[in-house]
Amino acid sequence: MRVVWYSRLVAASTTAVLFTVTAPSALADRPPVIPSQSEVDAARAAAQAKAAAVDQVRQQLAEAATELQKLNDHVEALVEAYNGAMVELQKAQAKVATAQAQLAAATAAWQQARVEMEQFAALTYMGAGDIGKLSALVLAPDPEAFMARAGTLAAIDRHRQGVIAMMDAAARDRAQAAQLAVQALAEQREAADAAAKAKEAAVAAVNAQAVQVAQLTQHQQDLQAQLAVLQGKAKSLAEARARGLAELAAQRAAAARAAAEAKRRAEQQAAAQQAADQANGGASSSAPAGDLPTPGMGHSISTPQQRAGAVAFARAQIGIWYRWAGAGEVGPTVTDQGIQNVPGYDCSGLVMRAYESVGIELGHYTGLQWDEGMHVSRDQLEPGDLVFFATDTSDPSTIHHVGIYIGNGQMIDAPQTGEQIGIHNAFRPDYIGAVRP
Repeated sequence: MRVVWYSRLVAASTTAVLFTVTAPSALADRPPVIPSQSEVDAARAAAQAKAAAVDQVRQQLAEAATELQKLNDHVEALVEAYNGAMVELQKAQAKVATAQAQLAAATAAWQQARVEMEQFAALTYMGAGDIGKLSALVLAPDPEAFMARAGTLAAIDRHRQGVIAMMDAAARDRAQAAQLAVQALAEQREAADAAAKAKEAAVAAVNAQAVQVAQLTQHQQDLQAQLAVLQGKAKSLAEARARGLAELAAQRAAAARAAAEAKRRAEQQAAAQQAADQANGGASSSAPAGDLPTPGMGHSISTPQQRAGAVAFARAQIGIWYRWAGAGEVGPTVTDQGIQNVPGYDCSGLVMRAYESVGIELGHYTGLQWDEGMHVSRDQLEPGDLVFFATDTSDPSTIHHVGIYIGNGQMIDAPQTGEQIGIHNAFRPDYIGAVRP
């Protein structure tokens, strides 16, 4: 876990007052965890790089919006072409209706001519033809009657010729109407095809550009969310470094004062001891204590059932993503799908919630958790014990990671950013010791 310092700094000030197991002076004597300037610079550089990416996508989105405006202008032309095609379609439909009416009229005229022709044929058969003319002339009783009959026969002959001419005209009209109908239908199909193509082109162009704009917008939102996280990290690192440096300066000043006082007392004690030795003829000395606590040191308040419950809680969190300073709440978390608002834990947050589930309060800070219980040796480990890891395995102040031991040399822990809670090796090279809460 590379960023535990955040959880340690955040939790230390808010949770230390809840616990009585840790000695009040333990944290005061421990040097503060101070992010290096290179870490601060790297975080700022990462935020700046992400900001540049956001600006680039913002520019792409602006260009896409400009292109969308141009496309909208083009789409308007396509829509007008569609409207024009619809007008032509309506005209073609009107031509079809006219042609159909003309065809119906020509058909009716042709049928009427046919009826009259049949009537004329019947009259001719009954004596109104050429033979009838001769009979009328021969049988006329006088010249007046002859002229009357001859005029009638001439009129009948003219009517016959008119009927024939009408039939021919009707046939021509019918053929012309049929041709107009065929042509109108062809124009109708052409106009309909033109309208459909214009409409499809407009819809396709708008949809394609809309998809591009939507994708760029979503990408910009994702990058802005990532930028917010990175900017927050850079700010927290800078603030933590400033606080740590101020705390370190205060500790060094206090240590200098304490050293001066200790030197003064040591000199007094040495003088007194020297006087006592001269008086008694003897001397005494004491050996300094070791840096690491002795196994069995401290006090455990958990029962085997509570430790088993903590392990069960940790198992239920397997698969949840690591989040810096997380304790199970929902927030921006780095996953294999990018930054998502999902639950997340860091290492000490998982331990805190696991024991909180069985009624035991621990601090959200590896430094506190190292002091909140009984130290046990590696061969005394039981499921539920906390295993700790440090950059310097002889110096507890460099502890940077904690896991929950589950037996068989394994632990459940929240590893680091971009990884999920899982089961891992408990005896890594940076193992420093274990605590039974």
